[in-house]
Amino acid sequence: MALVPTLSIVDSTTFSDEINFSVTDSLTTGTPSQGLTKATITTADNQELVDEATSGVFYFYAKNTDSTNFVVLQTTASVQFARLGPLEWCFFPINDGAGLEARADTASCVLEYAYWKKG
Repeated sequence: MALVPTLSIVDSTTFSDEINFSVTDSLTTGTPSQGLTKATITTADNQELVDEATSGVFYFYAKNTDSTNFVVLQTTASVQFARLGPLEWCFFPINDGAGLEARADTASCVLEYAYWKKG
């Protein structure tokens, strides 16, 4: 199976030179994987999305669909590494055995996510 992510960045106001580029890759994937899913992430407890006991590196996509509150992403050992603000998204690889959890900061949020095992 192949996953084809594309990232485009355009910025004409921050720097004296305009930034405008796009990067596309073709990533080989396998199983297990998780199709596009929506989960309510609460403030009460960390919600495990990728189990650390599942071996392998995973590609992970997430979007915080909440228009007001943010979601913290962290390893299953509670090492925080990302904060998705309202309507923000991310795509990155998860290290082997690190797992992934999410926790809402102020109020429950709906997180859209998917992951693919690196082939």
